Amino acid sequence: MVGALSGICECGRGDEGYIKSELVSCVKTLFSKGYVSSGGGNHSVRLRDGSNASHIWITPSGYPRSHLTVDDLVLIDIDGNMLRGDLRPSIEVPFHTQIYRVRDDVSAVSHAHSPYSHALIQTLRIVEVDGHTGVFGLNCSGLSSSPSQQLPLSIPPVIHNLLILEYRQLGSRALARLVGDAFSISNGVKILVLLDHGVIGIGRCIHEAVMHVQLLEEWARCVTIAYRLDKASK
Repeated sequence: MVGALSGICECGRGDEGYIKSELVSCVKTLFSKGYVSSGGGNHSVRLRDGSNASHIWITPSGYPRSHLTVDDLVLIDIDGNMLRGDLRPSIEVPFHTQIYRVRDDVSAVSHAHSPYSHALIQTLRIVEVDGHTGVFGLNCSGLSSSPSQQLPLSIPPVIHNLLILEYRQLGSRALARLVGDAFSISNGVKILVLLDHGVIGIGRCIHEAVMHVQLLEEWARCVTIAYRLDKASK
């Protein structure tokens, strides 16, 4: 999967129209699969080539994802200034730009409200990362509501550095700082769960960022089903 994505991430590099089209396609896919509500979530891609290098195309605030087109996207710079577009950019511009500042390897960000990922993480034991207030990792010894329960909590390798963040106000600089701090811990960190909020996946292209979001949701769904089946058998 990762090898195949390498080709996809390189395909269209520098082709702004292609990049925007793929961004819209991925947003619609997440909406159709229930990862976001009609106006929920936000997603962006960073341009790498030409005179627009380091400019960012981001989804508009609250616009129906089912009807999104490339003409609805908003162009901003790394400081969050609006450069082009007719709609208001996402409220989460601060954490998108902060991610791009601290992670030069990242060219896309996908933020969704994945239901299984969000719900399951609330039940798991977490431990704070040393030196990073508000940033937590998983303690996979079981569910916090059932300490004796030992579930198969093996996380797919691509997201094994999953981190969980304390709640911060949506769209705030405090949230942006915390997100930036978490992603700066290691280039191996590809996905975050924001408690009482949602999930952020990053990647070399929008397809890779979305893949990380989907892998976490698939894992969370499987663990949730396994837990339910285990309880039903007792």
